[in-house]
Amino acid sequence: MAREVTIVDAGLGNLASVERALIQVGAAVRVSGDPDRVATARIVVFPGQGAFGATTGSIVDGALGAALRMVIDRGDPFLGICLGMQLLFDGSDENGGQPGLGILPGYCRHFPTGVDEEAEAGAVRPPKPLRAVEPKSPQLPERESMADSIANELEVDAERKASTASMTSGESDEIPRAEDGSALVSESTEPAAPVVEPEIRPHSAPMPQEAPPAADAPPLMRRVKVPHVGWNSVEPTGEHYYFVHSYFVDATRAEDVMWISNYGGIRFPAAVRYQNVLGCQFHPEKSQRAGLKFLRAFLLGGWG
Repeated sequence: MAREVTIVDAGLGNLASVERALIQVGAAVRVSGDPDRVATARIVVFPGQGAFGATTGSIVDGALGAALRMVIDRGDPFLGICLGMQLLFDGSDENGGQPGLGILPGYCRHFPTGVDEEAEAGAVRPPKPLRAVEPKSPQLPERESMADSIANELEVDAERKASTASMTSGESDEIPRAEDGSALVSESTEPAAPVVEPEIRPHSAPMPQEAPPAADAPPLMRRVKVPHVGWNSVEPTGEHYYFVHSYFVDATRAEDVMWISNYGGIRFPAAVRYQNVLGCQFHPEKSQRAGLKFLRAFLLGGWG
């Protein structure tokens, strides 16, 4: 028989994909934002995406927050995902400082910005961009008007008739001739020099390559992007999970941290656990095989 899981609809989104993933690993899912239904649920998943603010404040101080604490105090399995995990702690620096549920001691901190880290092995510097040259528009001749075109044609026709008449009368014969009437050819006339085609040689030289970095050259660096979006490895599992977050949990108790990940030189909790409470900073519903494995273990009472 499938185990029934209640997904908390706290207005934080990210419900449909979590529901599909839980169904895929064999859960019977119901989604509810009713505090009474949440309080009586036997397995609770609290997903969330977004930020600490007015919505999370109303959850913490309202009936839904009381229902979540009731489930946890009773000892039933509870999973917080992403913002749902962060809300388990005392609070966050976000939006000037916001309170959490206070189930676990610790605070959520923002990833530092403007930080560079060493690029991964095999990374290369991007090529210098080529400066784009705007093509010049061809200068088109101005179009003649119909009147100018007719006038030009008449002028050319008149010149042609005058030339024909002159040639007929013999007045325009400009070719020098001898007394016997034969044409004279200048002895200084030289034949045109032959056109020498340039020699075309095959291009066999290799294209210039960027010189390899010197042994003592500084390492290639890259700017750390915030928010942290993408796949990251998780210790000690060796699996990769999908993260989307700008804040990370700074847990007070080291024993609450189950798994660790690293981003921008900061080692932060990827998953936490305390008694019946489990939380993950990554999105298992977006982490493919590894994420489904994690959800199946939670459903069966394990820890991933």
